[in-house]
Amino acid sequence: MTPETVPLRTLLALLGDPPAVGRSDWLSARIAALVGEGRLTPGARLPSERMLAAELGFSRGTVVRALDAAGERGVLRARQGSGRTVRGPSAPGPVESLTARSAPLAPGAVDLRATVLPPHPELGSAAAEAAARLAEDPAWGSAPADGIPELIEQICGHYARRGLPTEPRQIVVTNGAVSGLHLAVRSMTARGARVGTENPGYPNSARVITAAHRRAMPIDLAADHAGSIVQAVSSGALAAAVLTPDFHNPTGRLLGAEDRVRLLRAAARTGTPLIIDETLAGINWHRTPAPPPTAGEGATTLLVGSLSKSLWAGLRIGWVRTSEDIADALSHLRLGVDLGMPPLEQRIAARLMPTMTADGVPHCHEHITSSWELVAETLAELLSHWTWTAPEGGLSLWVTGTRLPAPELVFRAGERGVALHPGALFSPLGTGWPHALRLPFSGRAAPLRRALEVLAELEG
Repeated sequence: MTPETVPLRTLLALLGDPPAVGRSDWLSARIAALVGEGRLTPGARLPSERMLAAELGFSRGTVVRALDAAGERGVLRARQGSGRTVRGPSAPGPVESLTARSAPLAPGAVDLRATVLPPHPELGSAAAEAAARLAEDPAWGSAPADGIPELIEQICGHYARRGLPTEPRQIVVTNGAVSGLHLAVRSMTARGARVGTENPGYPNSARVITAAHRRAMPIDLAADHAGSIVQAVSSGALAAAVLTPDFHNPTGRLLGAEDRVRLLRAAARTGTPLIIDETLAGINWHRTPAPPPTAGEGATTLLVGSLSKSLWAGLRIGWVRTSEDIADALSHLRLGVDLGMPPLEQRIAARLMPTMTADGVPHCHEHITSSWELVAETLAELLSHWTWTAPEGGLSLWVTGTRLPAPELVFRAGERGVALHPGALFSPLGTGWPHALRLPFSGRAAPLRRALEVLAELEG
């Protein structure tokens, strides 16, 4: 099969504006970054060297050197008669998979691409207890595709503690949050529909939309975070909106109770279904009173939850909480995707969920608070020219105002053993945010400090 060529206009938009000097290194680094971010997918063919040179205003020799260097990095393949095609690095990505594949990290490197917490302290005992009962299972391992009753009961209890009574028939257990988002988007919109999502926002939200052959419409987040979202939903121009009101990724912003009512009423007026990503709802390390779930006021809502952030990154258990009618539709749709989650993982999740309170998951609060304080102090000391707003919760910080362009800073940091993502990855269209980064602060203290010291040296 002939590889599909990346449209020249698309590639130029993804590359951004070239620098005045160091053009070969810049082009090689940008292509490597785009492959690592999943913007250029394996098997895609690049436009010809001649076309690239003409449009970029480079000599053909400069382009050839850049593409050869990208080939040496393992992200391009050159074949006679086929031009340059994307190969993609072969190593697996970080636990929070924001890219399809990621370049291997050297021993001792600091990975700031993922927001991952230490596992729940009772994980081992819960897993052992669940495993010990496997042989006693009268169903011999078979389970309903929508989820085992004991887990669904715990999910209903989770919402009851948060002030939202829920019946079992309103829950569909899924293979993590992304699977839940996928089912929600497909069930509520038609092919080609305009689906809004935040800019910046969680990269996989936009991927869910485009993978379902819908159009991702960026909701640009201004200083008035809530106002930007309410205005977009009030326009009536969206078939649905995929939103993260609970400690938004990457900014850590939290929509308060009054703003949620405004959003729900706008959605009810315009008939816009709200697909709410609640993955980070439990990461309330400030211990502020949590607003109620984003539901009610006559709006159609699908609340997508997950346990991978709150309990353990390896526990890929998610769910959708919605009306019974929509849950029934999701149940039928998901049978063409998978036949349900493994019962062992569901039983582990059911044993751990009672530790989740209405205000979060207390077992991780001390770790996150300590890590955040370290990052805030180090930024003030070493990177005071960066602009950022302290997050209200969650696991990441959104910074702007880097002196170096973000793709160049990410590339140079990678050479120094620090892996992170540029701001453009958090744009639904893959462009913009040329001087922005997401900084997870969920890791260990010493590596975090070392990573920020490296970034400060590069920015100096």
